[in-house]
Amino acid sequence: MSEGPIWTAIEDETVVGAVSGVPVGNALLVRSLAVLPSSRGQGSGKLLLDQVENYAYENGYTRLVLSTTPFLTPAIRLYEQFGFRRSSEGPSDRLGTPIFTMVKELESKQ
Repeated sequence: MSEGPIWTAIEDETVVGAVSGVPVGNALLVRSLAVLPSSRGQGSGKLLLDQVENYAYENGYTRLVLSTTPFLTPAIRLYEQFGFRRSSEGPSDRLGTPIFTMVKELESKQ
C-alpha cells in the first residue's frame, strides 16, 4: 500500500473492485486490478482503469504498463478495449505462471 495509490469501486456500500498504481520511471504500473465475479461486466473495471489513467495524466506519466496471464481472456479484452497493446517488455513468467506485458502510451491532454 505504500508503493502508490489505490482505488476502489464501491456498490451499495460494498467494495466490488480495486486497483493500484506503482510509479516506475515515466510509467505507472497498473497492479492487481480485481473485480468481484458477481460484479464483472457492469463497468467497474473500466471505471477503475479510468481513475488510474486520470491519475497518470495528472502526475505526468507517459505510459501505463501492466502484466497479465494469457488465460484471463475477459481481462485481456477489457485492457485491449481500453487501449492497451501487448508488448515484448517484461518477464514471460512469474513463479512458473506464464505472463505478458501490456502497454498504453499516453498522449498529452491539451
